[in-house]
Amino acid sequence: MKEATQSASLKLSREEVNRRKIIQAARELFIQHGGIQDVNMHQIAKTAGVGQASLYRRYSEINDLSIDVVKEECQPLFDQMDQWLKAHAESQPLEQLYSVVEQFADFLEMKSPWLCHVSRSLTGHRPMQSPLYVWMRNCCQRLLEQAQKNNEIEEIDIAYTVEALMSALHNLDIHMIDQGFEKHRILQGIRRLYIDGLKVK
Repeated sequence: MKEATQSASLKLSREEVNRRKIIQAARELFIQHGGIQDVNMHQIAKTAGVGQASLYRRYSEINDLSIDVVKEECQPLFDQMDQWLKAHAESQPLEQLYSVVEQFADFLEMKSPWLCHVSRSLTGHRPMQSPLYVWMRNCCQRLLEQAQKNNEIEEIDIAYTVEALMSALHNLDIHMIDQGFEKHRILQGIRRLYIDGLKVK
């Protein structure tokens, strides 16, 4: 029984080692190619130094793997923002919301363009269903609901307002790289529309 337990533990350990190798290899290739379009499972297995059978046992297709890459890459951001929100729980919800948007924009700028491209690609025609935007959507909705409860903002359609904000954030890299808008200009516009523009007059 003891040997079987040790064997199972070693097996799990090897699986975790392989998982980390696969995630790291995929991340490196996504950064190198600026997204997932020119990356395939064979390249990932070769870069990770694992057999394709091992890769396909865990991930049936590249989109499944991409979801885990995005989760791993974004988890430090989620942890950071959760800690920040707890530390600033007494601040007005709208000010918390703007600070979250600032941290989100800083993160995307640092990871742009590869993470934005991967996040768009992995969900096909529903790019804002990636782990990155699901977390942000839930956070923004919670803060706007609290702001409305506190009578800090006008009566608005919170669900649609959040989706409009997500659309603006979703194209952040395009606005910065392709259209030449500086980040502070984008953030000023977001503040004017989604923070100051919602406050009770």
